[in-house]
Amino acid sequence: METLTAKIILSLLLPLILGCTSQGSQNFREEGAASSTMINGLLQNGDGETVLLEEMTSREFIPVDTVLCDESGNFHIEFQSNQVAFYVLRFGPSGYLTLLMEPGESVDFTGRMDDLDSYTIKGSQGSELLQTLAAEHKRNLEALGEIARLNMELRSSPDYKTLKQHNDLQFDSITSAFHDYSTRFIHDNAGSPAILIALYNLYGQGLPVFQPNVDFAIYQFVDSALMAAYSDLEAVQLLHAQVTEAKQLKESEIQSARLKKGEIAPDFVSSRPDGSQMALSDLKGNYVLLSFWASWSKLCREENASLVRAQKGFEGTKFRILQVSVDDDKAEWTAAIEKDQLNWDHVSDLKRWDTPPVDLYGVEKIPFNVIIDPAGKIVDTDLYGEQLLSKLDLLLNN
Repeated sequence: METLTAKIILSLLLPLILGCTSQGSQNFREEGAASSTMINGLLQNGDGETVLLEEMTSREFIPVDTVLCDESGNFHIEFQSNQVAFYVLRFGPSGYLTLLMEPGESVDFTGRMDDLDSYTIKGSQGSELLQTLAAEHKRNLEALGEIARLNMELRSSPDYKTLKQHNDLQFDSITSAFHDYSTRFIHDNAGSPAILIALYNLYGQGLPVFQPNVDFAIYQFVDSALMAAYSDLEAVQLLHAQVTEAKQLKESEIQSARLKKGEIAPDFVSSRPDGSQMALSDLKGNYVLLSFWASWSKLCREENASLVRAQKGFEGTKFRILQVSVDDDKAEWTAAIEKDQLNWDHVSDLKRWDTPPVDLYGVEKIPFNVIIDPAGKIVDTDLYGEQLLSKLDLLLNN
């Protein structure tokens, strides 16, 4: 389910370009102090090649120095810096690597013109972290590229649909594994600005590793970790401002969508398992337990036992249950109804979260229960198990 706020959060957080153009972090220097920072490099087969160092800011790449390799491929760059910052070292037609350097560091770099991805770097903990992350990122991108290539080759195969499903499962497995790796990288290195690169990595154009509307907690964690140590850095300030704004939007949407006790429960129409239509208002005149669930949810299946107890316990009273399923497979939905012995009203559009009742009730988790009185007004929400049964007993037996 993607809401308007989720789309706004996505637009707020994804375009951020990493940079550190403010006065820098007090963790690494005295205010206003500057240190000599250098890169000693060896570019094999790089005789006479140009090497360019640029600072990566939030708006642009700022040239720091341009040097030529000697006949052995050696080069030396030295500059004054008073801030921890991201840099890009460029060489050859398309070679580049991202560095994260502190003032006063002396970095040793060794690379090859004929293999731009093979290099070693020492003397900069931040840059070494980025190298580790980049290597894992590259490995996953190559695996995803191979899957894309196979899909193209198999288009004419009579078994393309089956083969593509297999490849899609592999794609999901690879992206899920790298998502997990990136999450661990962020938590294991929370004290380094290197986690900003992990936060904004992409699998491809428009396909971020971390989706802000799904992984907002990761954005908040990075914001919290870096604000504690690098609050002077512009990239961190930008992230903090955008996370704060996104959080306010999210909270505003939740507040506006929150069901208020005493208000009329939003009516809707959906389909029964036999295909006939049913409206929530068809049950007016009864206490209604409106329950959102899915056959694939273990928590929902466990909560179903409480609903069965409620039906048996309040049999003969003006009490009805209506379950709205967020399934997309009718066979699995109806099989779960039968197995759990859910002998009451059921509806579903079989579109998972993309269904009007979910939006009307602001459902963001399942199970989700709403109690509605005979007049159609909301009595209570978010009650489960014994709490739910106690509330129903209070309403129906008193």
